Amino acid sequence: MMVGPQQHGAGPRGRRGRGAPPPTPAPLGPSEHRRLLLETAILIALLEKDEHGYALTDRVARLVGDQVLVDPASIYRCLRSLEEAGIVRSSWEIGPAGPPRRTYTLEPAGRELLLTHARVLTERAKAFQALADLARNQIASTTEEV
Repeated sequence: MMVGPQQHGAGPRGRRGRGAPPPTPAPLGPSEHRRLLLETAILIALLEKDEHGYALTDRVARLVGDQVLVDPASIYRCLRSLEEAGIVRSSWEIGPAGPPRRTYTLEPAGRELLLTHARVLTERAKAFQALADLARNQIASTTEEV
């Protein structure tokens, strides 16, 4: 799960003081990047409304677009980790037809984690934008030299 000391403001020497800037996000490998996107989309979906896993899979796929592959197994693994961490909770819901299904609800800690993920994604987006701008500028400057 993406939850870790750096995302919650604790460094190697304990909690950071009030007013201190948030820590710089650590580099993410491909699996952590995927997990960050999936968790963020799950939290957004659950903020909108309580939902069962299968419906979350569809909603998460729409939220992340073609950025990562969304499969039910990954969604359920994320939900299990989020539930173990107290970020979401689940309960069994009996519908008018079919078997009972597990419905997930966002806990208050989930709102906090969503804000943390939003900050991390904002920093990543800035870095990606800077790299894209540099690439365009380099192409333009080398084209003018030729």
